[in-house]
Amino acid sequence: MTLPLLAGCAGAPRGEAGPTSGRGGQPGTAAPAKPAPRVQIAVLLPETGRYADAGRAVRAGIVAAQGQGGQDTELKFYASRDPGRTPELLRQAAANGASLAIGPLEKEAVDALVREPALPIPTLALNRATGEAAPVNLYQFALDPEDEASDAARKAWGRGFHSALLLYPANPWGERLAGGFRREWLGRGGSFAATHAFDPEQPDLPQGLLADALAGSIHAAPAECLFLVATAAQARQLWLLVLASAPGLPPVFATSHVFEGAQDIEGNQLLSGLQFVEIPWMVDTAPTDPLSRASLGRTQGGLDPRYIRLYAMGIDAYGLLPYLEGLATRPGAYVDGRTGRLSLDDRRRVQRELVLARMDTLGPTRLATLSP
Repeated sequence: MTLPLLAGCAGAPRGEAGPTSGRGGQPGTAAPAKPAPRVQIAVLLPETGRYADAGRAVRAGIVAAQGQGGQDTELKFYASRDPGRTPELLRQAAANGASLAIGPLEKEAVDALVREPALPIPTLALNRATGEAAPVNLYQFALDPEDEASDAARKAWGRGFHSALLLYPANPWGERLAGGFRREWLGRGGSFAATHAFDPEQPDLPQGLLADALAGSIHAAPAECLFLVATAAQARQLWLLVLASAPGLPPVFATSHVFEGAQDIEGNQLLSGLQFVEIPWMVDTAPTDPLSRASLGRTQGGLDPRYIRLYAMGIDAYGLLPYLEGLATRPGAYVDGRTGRLSLDDRRRVQRELVLARMDTLGPTRLATLSP
């Protein structure tokens, strides 16, 4: 449990035994302190079904984090099979001695916990519930794509941009992320010079769209930046079109979906210069850090590329446990985690501030500040 709490401090969930008066020894001498009892953490993850592979990635991250100085904790795993029975599974874990819980992963299972009037132990769910109200000791930690779009909008706004061109695929996923950007951007007073929903199968850029957006009109201010919602494959096609359409290209902000995590030199070259928000773990691959992406990939014999960021989520889920109460009670407190700078909102939902990266020929490079 190594994440430092900044702008505040919270105690770790571990027992402490201080010196006591000697019994049978010299008066006033202290008897040897008893070892602190190990804290049992229940981990509720799917082991079969459609979420089994995702659950394995999260589990690998949790186990790896616990292996780095977690001698005072014990992990006990429970198979989360039926979302509706999750409250019962949590009560069983508490009866078996657990004092903290991580999971469940499925949204339906988190919804089942939200409907409970109270939970037997503090629980860090690995998804976000549909409803608003929740028991006071339920915390929610999700890698929500809409949060990435909102963070990209905040970074663009922080650079002083106020008008944007928005490109996104015409499908539910694209609409969802575009909606996250719109809400944050318009909520801050920003405007759109133009928006375009492209064909997800054959991404296009209508002739003159970018030039017109950059020029502005009597109805819209010129676009000062561009926001791109796209998968890696879509981004590779669109990025070439964007570069060909605008010699003086304004800053472009995308989400992490443009980077699949592979050392794909050819694919990275096609996106060279593109900026995107990302979790620090995907960018910082220091080989000396035992929990870095590079190190964990070696110890695990490779990481599942479909769920690559869930390994970092598991690491952070374990690391967050000692600090949940402190984060909830101290506004402005945060921890620097593998999935971003982490804080809690007033509904005990984990909020993530991501880093900005730029794609170079050898992969993403972390940027200290936004590039003009």
